[in-house]
Amino acid sequence: MKNSTAPKALLAIIAASVLAQSAPPAVWADGAVLREEAQVSHSIDSSQSSVEQIDEQILKKEISLLRLNTNFRTHYMKPERNRKRRLKVFDLIGGGIANAGDITLIDQFRRYQNKPLEGLAHKGRLQSGAITVLVAYLTMGSLYAGEGVWDLYTDYKGKKEGFGARSILKQATALKTEIDALLESRKRAVEAMSLSGTQRDIFGAEDKVLQESRDLALLEFCRLYIDSRKRHTARDMTTIGTLLVCGTGAFPGAYGVINGLKNVNLKQVGGGGIGFLISGSTLTVAPALIHGSAAITGKLSADKLLKTIGSQQCKTTAALSADASHLNQLLTASEGGTGGGLSERARQYNVLADLLKDREAYLDAEARRQKREVLESFISYMAVGGPQIAWGATLTRAGYRLNNSPVRAFHGVASGAVVNETSWAMWLVNTLQKGTRDELSARKRQAEAEPFNTTNAKLVRLESVNK
Repeated sequence: MKNSTAPKALLAIIAASVLAQSAPPAVWADGAVLREEAQVSHSIDSSQSSVEQIDEQILKKEISLLRLNTNFRTHYMKPERNRKRRLKVFDLIGGGIANAGDITLIDQFRRYQNKPLEGLAHKGRLQSGAITVLVAYLTMGSLYAGEGVWDLYTDYKGKKEGFGARSILKQATALKTEIDALLESRKRAVEAMSLSGTQRDIFGAEDKVLQESRDLALLEFCRLYIDSRKRHTARDMTTIGTLLVCGTGAFPGAYGVINGLKNVNLKQVGGGGIGFLISGSTLTVAPALIHGSAAITGKLSADKLLKTIGSQQCKTTAALSADASHLNQLLTASEGGTGGGLSERARQYNVLADLLKDREAYLDAEARRQKREVLESFISYMAVGGPQIAWGATLTRAGYRLNNSPVRAFHGVASGAVVNETSWAMWLVNTLQKGTRDELSARKRQAEAEPFNTTNAKLVRLESVNK
């Protein structure tokens, strides 16, 4: 019995030893689970870090777009103030000379209105007023022509610096494309993460803030782009319109009167009246030509932007401010949040929302001011152009219908000169009051435009944090 039992006991011992070697200890099993959990946690942290890096890149690109907007507006608005000053000086010079010529016309034709033959014996006296008016038109036309040449040089220089219409649109479109690509990468990265409910809400809220910041920055660019194109068209139409007014006022206007007196031909004086009639009519409808052309340019520019930039859904900064506040509330409510990086970006989003809000308020105020100036220009140009039309009509009538009655013709010329003097007097008064008002409000407007200053504190802060 002892001999048969011994092999069985030995086999039992060997089997137990084999089983002990093949089965791992329980502590090893727990360690494997911990390592797997650590790998998952590391994967989540790595994905979250990747998303945060994308967020930082998106924020940098959006700040770059705001800087582009700032530099663009500074470029096209920089020459505006000095240009207005120069044009006011040109208007004062031309208006002053024209006033002197009209006063001379009134004086001489009043003197000889009852004795035209004696007046024709002193043609130089009768011609002196028309000659002075001719000098006024030629002087003003030359100054505006020089300004037009300077504008062309400014445009050429701006294109060289990268601020041409095509170049600036290309830069904005490139930034939009880069931001859109980053937003799409962020979306895929977030979808690949295993997030809790709070984390999902935080990342979703941040995505909304980034989307709205992009839309508002692009909307701001569109407003600036359209404004720059409208100003460019209004500037050129002002120059062209002034040259047309001066050209027709000088030839056949003043020159026709001079030549008619020289040749003792009242019909030629009537031809001069037609020149003044065209000149006054052009001056009267100038606001419609200038602002109408600018409006058409704005519409064409908006259509172009729709094709290249596209339409933005977020139309005001109110939504961005509300969503940035909501993001802060989620971070505050979360236990530990999702890291200090997001908390810091959330503070930057608040600064970004405030900056966009300031800019939107300024652009809205600027739009209201432009509408008021357009209305004032219609009234002032009609007040100046209307009497010049009457002056041209009076001269035309005196030359063609009263050519057989020199006394009545001289009376007509003298009366028309009085009406024309009213026009040029209002021209001077309007130029002086508008120039004075612009100078007084220049400092105030400069303070109001602070959101678009190149050294704006909020923009500089955003750029310094996101270097």
